[in-house]
Amino acid sequence: MLSLSRRTGLVAGVVLMVASVLTASVASSAEREKTNTVMTVGEMCGGCVKKITKRFDGVEGIAKVQCSIEKQSVTLTPKDRVRLSPKGIWEIMESIDKTPTKMVTPEGTFTSKPKK
Repeated sequence: MLSLSRRTGLVAGVVLMVASVLTASVASSAEREKTNTVMTVGEMCGGCVKKITKRFDGVEGIAKVQCSIEKQSVTLTPKDRVRLSPKGIWEIMESIDKTPTKMVTPEGTFTSKPKK
């Protein structure tokens, strides 16, 4: 049987280990959010979600496409070490008649087509 001080030390070690794992997960999530591109569109329905998802699924460098009908938004998550082109993303949205009303990227916030 372990002494009380040894059990306390083991419990403290486990708590620190769990805390460091949770902190790393939160930091990773926060870092990913900093690389995401989030666009707001004027209208969105189920057909829009299918059209947007289908169009971005074929774009190299995009890991994930999330659409929210409730928020009327599209979130693009790039693959690791990839920076998405704000102008390129805007032009893709224009090509499917879903011009963003607002786009937030790591390069800045846009309410009109970015220059690059």
